[in-house]
Amino acid sequence: MRLSLVVHVGGVIVRFFGAMFLPALLVAVLYREWHDAIGFLGAAVATTALGHLMRSAGGRDAEGAVEGMRRVEGLAVVALSWLLIAHLAALPFVWAGLGPIDALFEAMSGLTTTGATVLRDFSPYGRGVMFWRALTQWLGGMGVIALFVAVLPRLAIGGRELFFAEAAGPSNEKVSPQIRRTALLLWQVYTGLTLLQVLALWAVGFSLFDAICHALTTLAAGGFSPHPGSIAGYQNPAAEWVFIVFMFLAGANFALQYRALARGRLDVLTRDEELRAYAGVVVLATVLLVLALGTGPSLMTTTRTALFQVLSILTTTGFASVDFQLWNEQAKMVLLVLMFIGGCAGSAGGGPKVVRHVLLARYTLRELRRTLHPRAVLPVKLDGRVVPESVLNSVVVFFLFYLLVFSICTGVVVGLGADMMTGLTASIACLGNIGPGFNQVGPMGNFADLHPVSRVTLTLAMWIGRLEVLTVLVILRPEVWHSGQWSAQPRHART
Repeated sequence: MRLSLVVHVGGVIVRFFGAMFLPALLVAVLYREWHDAIGFLGAAVATTALGHLMRSAGGRDAEGAVEGMRRVEGLAVVALSWLLIAHLAALPFVWAGLGPIDALFEAMSGLTTTGATVLRDFSPYGRGVMFWRALTQWLGGMGVIALFVAVLPRLAIGGRELFFAEAAGPSNEKVSPQIRRTALLLWQVYTGLTLLQVLALWAVGFSLFDAICHALTTLAAGGFSPHPGSIAGYQNPAAEWVFIVFMFLAGANFALQYRALARGRLDVLTRDEELRAYAGVVVLATVLLVLALGTGPSLMTTTRTALFQVLSILTTTGFASVDFQLWNEQAKMVLLVLMFIGGCAGSAGGGPKVVRHVLLARYTLRELRRTLHPRAVLPVKLDGRVVPESVLNSVVVFFLFYLLVFSICTGVVVGLGADMMTGLTASIACLGNIGPGFNQVGPMGNFADLHPVSRVTLTLAMWIGRLEVLTVLVILRPEVWHSGQWSAQPRHART
């Protein structure tokens, strides 16, 4: 692995990320929050300067080596850039008064669109900080690296490895032969849906600021809200229906949505097996939740509440229209199961993804049939196409490592004083980038009272979960670094 190339490309990304502080700086200035404005300006300058130093440290050789970026280098750039950017995104939170551990937790929760928070009281923080929380989620929803591949020609040259290293799901579906155009088209769909939700929320009574913040975090499947009571604090049923629509879209494949819009054919959506499975899970879970909760004063109200929370947890958005910590055990069990599913591949949703569950189920059934018919040729198919054995093997390996990381996190959190339900749900909420859990970390609670080591562990879990586990674990292998060399050019190419 060429370390200078990793440093150089990482520097280009970091330097560009410095500009992302400017919208929050503008909001702070508009609301005359001068202390916060200074923090955003300082973070922008420091981030830009660091990116320039990293780019320069990579050397001139790295400039021409981007085109030949290898898979392992793309994985290293994505994983390490996400980690570094999270530290830089934490700077405004430190300036606003959070400690380093809490600031990094909040920043990582934003960028990975987890939505878990350590903020007990929102009142000390200005609108600039609240907008920054929302913006970090919007940037992370489609992918920080994907944005840079879309807008930076230099990264677009070797952007295939970066884009696929960050892409969510077991398959990397393209909408254009050119990777930069693919990233740009997906961001256009993402941005267009965000603007539509801003208008819809504004139309049903949200202030423009609240509408923007919530749209940024809904399409990102993030869940940060400027209101401490989340969506429940607004008591606006019409807005809840708006959230239901856009949470569903946030959990669906954006590439599929683009193709349906570009061709004007809705049958593209109905033929997709993952989308059908995703919709089926939503319907089934909503029915089970309504049965568990009972009709109450109004069947429509119960259905809306159930559908809202099903989509919020399934898509890993993490909003709360009610305090579901107060629900009965049967209702909680439905939500707990949904935490282990996630959204569709190619969406903003976190978790293992629906398509992996579909493939794992078909793989399991295939192996059962093979037991009875050992000589039979039994391919696994998805959307009418045979799924390669390598993809099936990667799905099985993913689930094994996913459960391993989940078990380790749970052991740490419970071992440091949390009760079992808090430990279990805090771990899956962070690893699956969901946000709220149960008990201490319920929808109206927070993660602030967990042990500092637990918060650090869960911060790492958010990072690992957002990059789909294997991206991080691969670069932790010793041989990746033992084979590293500083020069960006192959040895035989140097004079």
